[in-house]
Amino acid sequence: MSELVAGLVLASALLHLTWNLLVRHEPGSLKFVWYLTLAGGLLATVAALALGFSPDFHRVWPWLLGTIIAHAFYFSGLAHAYKEGDLGDIYPATRGGGILGTVLLAGLLLQQPIPLVTLCGILVVALAVMVPAFRARWTLSRMSWTLLVMASIAVYSTTDSHGVHLLSPIPYIACQFLGTAVVLTPWALKDRTVVRVHVAAGAGLMSMISYLLILYAYQRTAAAPVLALRQIGIALSPWMGWLFLRERMRRDALWISIAIAIGAALIVMG
Repeated sequence: MSELVAGLVLASALLHLTWNLLVRHEPGSLKFVWYLTLAGGLLATVAALALGFSPDFHRVWPWLLGTIIAHAFYFSGLAHAYKEGDLGDIYPATRGGGILGTVLLAGLLLQQPIPLVTLCGILVVALAVMVPAFRARWTLSRMSWTLLVMASIAVYSTTDSHGVHLLSPIPYIACQFLGTAVVLTPWALKDRTVVRVHVAAGAGLMSMISYLLILYAYQRTAAAPVLALRQIGIALSPWMGWLFLRERMRRDALWISIAIAIGAALIVMG
């Protein structure tokens, strides 16, 4: 993996963990997620217009439709999952499962080649990331929402890694976020939760920029190693959950962080 791609992914990881922290602080609020996607989409649209993009949607619209649907399931599932579980449980479970799903789906549908060293690093990261999930107490409802998020990650990661070869990342992400907001609108209107709009807008900005960096990385390499390296933020999630949300700190956090760092090194080396 090139230094440029690694830098894009690591910056994305920090932003991704930060906005997940904000969503967890607004448990179960689809309205918050709706504001998040709407704000991110509007900001990306302004950027696309300012930069003078005139995209041709003829080839890319099926991929945009696929990612919009997958992201709608992702954001709604994430909001419900965080309503029932801790950041330190849900975040690692969904990201680790999403990595494994992307390896399979991108390999089968797009036949993206992955060097052996990189594949070993991906598996190390995925398994290390999921350690807290193995020890958590799972209800059927929490497990169902978490599995939905895992599957959504695999679908949209595979879809987007191909879609950004057909359309520039900025207009692509603008359509993705705005389309997701449109799909979520009926459920958001039914949500009576009081939402801090400025917080949701800030999370939307971070989410949009975070994923925009990933889309640029997808243009340069396969989806699975990018997604796996992005999980370096998992090493920080228990610490941030403990520091900002007063969640219980796990004893194995240090060992998980070391394992993730080893896996990330293998991915970069590959």
